[in-house]
Amino acid sequence: MMMQDKPKVVLLSCGSFNPVTNMHLRIFELARDYLHSTKKYQVIGGIISPVSDGYGKKGLLTAKHRCEMLRRALQTSDWIRLDTWESDQTTWTETLKVLQHHQNLLDSIVNGNKSSSNLRKRQKLNYDKINANTIGANVSSPTWDLSQPVQVKLLCGADLLESFGVPKLWKDEDIADIVGNFGLVVVTRKGSNPQKFIYESDVLTKYQWNIHLVTEWITNDISSTKIRRALRRGESVRYLLQDSVIQYIKDQKLYQDPDKDDPTHAVAEILCMMGRVLGCVYKNSRNLQLTGNV
Repeated sequence: MMMQDKPKVVLLSCGSFNPVTNMHLRIFELARDYLHSTKKYQVIGGIISPVSDGYGKKGLLTAKHRCEMLRRALQTSDWIRLDTWESDQTTWTETLKVLQHHQNLLDSIVNGNKSSSNLRKRQKLNYDKINANTIGANVSSPTWDLSQPVQVKLLCGADLLESFGVPKLWKDEDIADIVGNFGLVVVTRKGSNPQKFIYESDVLTKYQWNIHLVTEWITNDISSTKIRRALRRGESVRYLLQDSVIQYIKDQKLYQDPDKDDPTHAVAEILCMMGRVLGCVYKNSRNLQLTGNV
């Protein structure tokens, strides 16, 4: 089977990307190489979808900053793109809904192409024309071949796979839908044992045919948490992040104060200020009452 005749796949990665690291980008390359090595799939694109500010995680930078860092980081990629649909939402969006959004959008594009007389020319449609606000003018826009059906698969680390076992964190029906109807591409990390976790889960075992485990032989333990800690301490993070991202962090003075980086910090400051003002008003009112001036 020729590569162009194999099922087409778009890899979707969801997360905070606070900040985006080289490892966030690296797993896309690992996943694409693995799927191509199976001779069963053709990976035509990748999507990074950062969570919205409504996620409410302490220390989470605003989507404005996180998306800008992603735009800069993706300048070096010709097949991975940023999508801001999820981050534009006012509340946290379940992963299943994000997968469904992108699958529906891609399906609508493919169906539109099928009705076109240019199908024989294998029309290449620019995905960003459908959602033009997701990418900056200074970033090159990947062009994907969407002339044939495309399957969205969730790209993740072993930690997300293992989170399926945390009580009440995921709905059982969502896990079944994500794994059964979309599929997982899991890049393993040092110390993880995804095969054992799959074996111990009835749902994952049922759909294990749609779980692709990618071994990361060149191990790299980069994490956004460790990056933020290094930045707070004034330590170098060069070669762990894209240079353009490091420059943006420096220019914007990000990750220097974990409280100020938290988007809820500004709200808390406003509430404190309002409390002080109301307190002063009440105090002055009481003083006027006691002096008989009211």
